[in-house]
Amino acid sequence: MDNLEIIENLKKDLPPTEAVIGYGSGIYKQPGYNSEEKPDKDVIIITEDFKDFLIEDYEQNPHHFSEDFDKRILLKKKEKEKFYSNIGCLKFYHDNIHFKAMVISKKALFEDLKTWKYFGMAGRLTKPILYQNIKEDLETAIHENRENILITAYLLNPKRNITKNELYNTISKITYMYDFRTILPGEKKSKSLDIVSGAFDFFEETYGQNNLVKQNNGINPHPVELIEKLPQNLKKYIIANFRSNDIGEQDLQKLSKIINNYFRKTNLPNSIRLAMSSGTTLGKKETIKHGLSKVKKHFQ
Repeated sequence: MDNLEIIENLKKDLPPTEAVIGYGSGIYKQPGYNSEEKPDKDVIIITEDFKDFLIEDYEQNPHHFSEDFDKRILLKKKEKEKFYSNIGCLKFYHDNIHFKAMVISKKALFEDLKTWKYFGMAGRLTKPILYQNIKEDLETAIHENRENILITAYLLNPKRNITKNELYNTISKITYMYDFRTILPGEKKSKSLDIVSGAFDFFEETYGQNNLVKQNNGINPHPVELIEKLPQNLKKYIIANFRSNDIGEQDLQKLSKIINNYFRKTNLPNSIRLAMSSGTTLGKKETIKHGLSKVKKHFQ
């Protein structure tokens, strides 16, 4: 089976979902893995109700949960309006394939896509992903999120001339900027470059056909007029810290630093919160085991 068939096959054995989206090195092969290594198949499972999905999945597929998982944690969850109460992680085998699944409620995902307040999940959907048969509102939200990351990548890079490789690497890098895993020995330092190298065709098809890229042909348009279109929290932060109608070279540097600072304030704390939220459903032992595997890969 190809990866799309594997994702759809998994979906059939899950409780009802809004979508199952594949991503990561197990879906799009990246440099740094030898022929014997089989990276996890990473998927994002989008649900109508996070708590109800996990309870039903626990009854239907108990092997999706670690031995030290305590179902009472789910039953006690009441803060359903809070973002991190609607997101978690599972690791399991399905048809002899190892999956790592990020589970999130549709409402929480849409909040992240609209605001970039947390960005951890919105960031994942800017990178190479694989899916089919999703609802129109989710497809539209993913498309708009890609438009926003492209605008942001141009504004983040103060250079006047920018190659496609540089542009795509910037898009890939934004998710990892100040992520605690890149500060500690967790993710490979070359991770963002590896993503582009392993899925250049995806970036070409997804971003290379955008008018901003096609019409400017290697010239960075620095689309400041599109700041108004950006997700709510990033837009407010830029406007609060940058006011200039006549943009010179020094202004572009300042704008880049402001955007960089936004992701420093956003990605660092939220990557830690996401890991803690994942540990709630993953279980302490599996969380530690997963972290150690990342450290090992980092030093390799």
